Parts: sequence; structure tokens; C-alpha cells
Amino acid sequence: MPTSKIHGTWAITLVGNVLVRTTAGSFNEAGTKACYEETKTKVPHATPWAGLTNASHWELSTSASLKTFPTMRNWAFENGCVCVAVVIPSPLHTEIHRRQTGNFPPDMVSYFATLENACAWLTEKGFPFTPSDYPHNAFVEKIKKTKNADSDRGV
Repeated sequence: MPTSKIHGTWAITLVGNVLVRTTAGSFNEAGTKACYEETKTKVPHATPWAGLTNASHWELSTSASLKTFPTMRNWAFENGCVCVAVVIPSPLHTEIHRRQTGNFPPDMVSYFATLENACAWLTEKGFPFTPSDYPHNAFVEKIKKTKNADSDRGV
């Protein structure tokens, strides 16, 4: 059975007890599953943890990919995750993400327009984190440069 090419890019880093994921581009099912598998290898297993997903450069996902989101979210909460802050680029992205991930209560999953607001919420929830703790600035800069280069070429 041939494997599908992965679409979507990500970076995942554990900072203290906050699992930080940064996603970019359009994800297909193979990309979503690969990101999920890497996520499972990086969560802390002996302590409660929080998730911070910076999806500000996420360009949505295929319907097959979106169908895997509830399984991923349920797995996280069954394996020590207490809460998740999601930075997302627009109200449309928020609504799609919320519907596809199971519509969890806002004390468990909250959506934010800025990294600063997401960090403040995590801190209030007992997981101190500041924008200066965010480990994926170089990844985000690379994404921006790639987008700009594509735009310059008319892609």
C-alpha cells in the first residue's frame, strides 16, 4: 500500500510542562497523523501538562485530516493534558477547528488571536508561560520567508 506524501509542517517542543506545537500550511491526513505521532512521543508522562498550539500559519486541513482531530484531542486529555491554548489566524479557522476537535469547554480548550493572550491564559491555568518562552520563532520566520518567496513568484 503506497504511503501518502505529507502535507503541512510543524515543530513540537516540550518547555517545562507545556507542550508547544507550531503548525503551518495545509495539512492532509498523512501530515496530521505524522504530527500526532510525534506529539505522542514528546508529552510528559509523570506530570500534568498543558498544550500550546500556534496555528497562526495553519491554512486548514483536508476533511479526512480534520476527522482525526477528535481522536488526537481525546488522547491528549486521557494522557495528562489539563488544558490547551490555540493561537489561530481567524474566526473562520477557529470555528472549523472547534467543530472538528470536539467542541471542548473553554476552560479546557481556548482560542486566541495572539500568542501573548494564549500565554496569559496558560499562566492563569497554572502553567506559567510567556512569549519569551516560545521556542519556535526561527520556525515561524522560515515559514514567513517561504510564503514571501512564493508570493514573489506568483505562487
